[in-house]
Amino acid sequence: MSNKKPVTCLRCSKTANENDKFCIDCGAPLQNRCSDEPGLLKKGCSHLNVQNAAFCAKCGEPTLFQLHGLITPIYDNANKPLFSRINHLQQALKNNMFGD
Repeated sequence: MSNKKPVTCLRCSKTANENDKFCIDCGAPLQNRCSDEPGLLKKGCSHLNVQNAAFCAKCGEPTLFQLHGLITPIYDNANKPLFSRINHLQQALKNNMFGD
């Protein structure tokens, strides 16, 4: 008898083995690892995260589940660079103060 636990694919709901990295039916990742995408501060780290993590708990970069559209961050602006959000806020303040 196998000790492997079945894992359900978030994209197609098929069952896979616990050690499988990708779904054999749709190709979606089954393990929510750090994406290893280079970020503003450093490169990702391949850390294995919990299933509902949109960002890596170890380095803060997006997870594979987020990059593949399997989960979305709770905070809408999470993927926008900080300077982009600052520029947006500055423009909103300017519009409110000067009526532009």
